[in-house]
Amino acid sequence: MKTKQWIWGLSLALITAISQMACESKTEKKAEKVGDEYKDVIKAQKEGDSSDVQEEQAELDSARQDYRELAKDSTQKK
Repeated sequence: MKTKQWIWGLSLALITAISQMACESKTEKKAEKVGDEYKDVIKAQKEGDSSDVQEEQAELDSARQDYRELAKDSTQKK
């Protein structure tokens, strides 16, 4: 009986660890996307095309919003 309990305990610990790593990687990916979009905005500003700047800024705002929502969701679940 103790062996079965150990197996269940280790399985639960493994599943918990994997799910936390998956959540963290999602937020990290979103953060990287925000950084990439920010670089695109800076690049468009340097090129001087205002329509490109507006498009890139809209994408940056969207990426920031996605990150905020994911970060908010991940903190509320804990």
